[in-house]
Amino acid sequence: MQRTPRLFLRISGACAVVALLAFGCGPGQVGETDGGSTGSGGSGTGNTGGTGNNAGAGNSGGGSAGTTAGTGNSAGSSAAGTAGTAGTGGSTAPGRGGTTGSGGTTGAAGRGGAGGTGGAAGRGGMGGTGGTAGASGTTGRGGTTGTGGTAGTTGRGGASGTGGAAGTGGSTGRGGTTGTGGSGPTACNLQNHSGNGSFTWYNFGQGTARDGSGYRTACGYYGTESGTVDTVENIASMSPAAATYFVAVPGQNGFDSKSHCGECVSITGQNGTTLIATVIDECPYGSDGGNSACAANPGGHLDVSKTAFDKLGYPVGNPSGTNWKYVPCPVSGNVKVRFKSGNNNEFFVENVITPIASVSVNGTSASRQSYGAWHVGNAISTPATLNLTDMANRSITVTLNSGTSNQDTGVQFPACQ
Repeated sequence: MQRTPRLFLRISGACAVVALLAFGCGPGQVGETDGGSTGSGGSGTGNTGGTGNNAGAGNSGGGSAGTTAGTGNSAGSSAAGTAGTAGTGGSTAPGRGGTTGSGGTTGAAGRGGAGGTGGAAGRGGMGGTGGTAGASGTTGRGGTTGTGGTAGTTGRGGASGTGGAAGTGGSTGRGGTTGTGGSGPTACNLQNHSGNGSFTWYNFGQGTARDGSGYRTACGYYGTESGTVDTVENIASMSPAAATYFVAVPGQNGFDSKSHCGECVSITGQNGTTLIATVIDECPYGSDGGNSACAANPGGHLDVSKTAFDKLGYPVGNPSGTNWKYVPCPVSGNVKVRFKSGNNNEFFVENVITPIASVSVNGTSASRQSYGAWHVGNAISTPATLNLTDMANRSITVTLNSGTSNQDTGVQFPACQ
């Protein structure tokens, strides 16, 4: 439904990440008997270990074990000395296995001597002693188990080789230091709106003041009209806002709610659509006019542009059970300033994220007029320095030059939430 005609003020408008280790082989020894002659072990030096001679033939006693096997070189390139072959047992005592070769310092482990062969009806031969591992070398192999004598005692197995020492584990790495998060935006300090809202719609042709070929709103914004589609300069235009989405807020007594000029509201419609519109105008009641809807709900009513109203999906004007809230404006670009036409001591400040709360001109405080302009007592010499402080208490400094056309200040307030 159309909005009640508005009182004509001086201004009305829209804000809308294999090396074998060389063992020197010592002579192997063979066992000797009580009646037989002793066999001498062969010398083994250098590469392959010496091989022990065979033991002498035994008489009544068991043959003695061959002498110690050759000893490996400290760091040679050949294998460890081979143990002497065990003496052959006499009629009673068994022959004993030869002693194992010792491993080279860093070479392969000595191999155990072969087990002695048991004498007839004697005791089983004893296994050779297990090889000892070289330092940092391969583990020694155990001697061959002795072969049991005829009807004698079972031979015992050679001793097991000794393993090398275990390695030491590396140190565990430490994690990096956690990064510190950046700071977030400041608070907008927007006014709260609570309670039910109500909406009517309007377009400029219903009574907004003319300014040349366009219109001038109560907050001083300039707009043009095409049918019932009105487009306004310097208001929030990034989705979900648009240059055609704006509202007027109830006001009386010389537009006592003008501090809302340039503020934005978020409205959710009957069809679930949410949009943002800029406050650019007054919906007059009381001493300023006779809009009954604004008078009935001055704290919650909005007079909405026809384009925004249609986007919200309401079939008729002044729907009930609605609500809305103030939000920061999704503007693009920088703050815009310009002189008011015909006045050298008044100017407008537009395209802001939150409403302007105070302004000084070259250090002198300015006051807000009922038609949206900022006023100082004397004529302003240009270029003039303007200090602008918004509702969120953030300040920026811009320059005002002469002329009534929109001036891009090159500066914008930081985001807030």
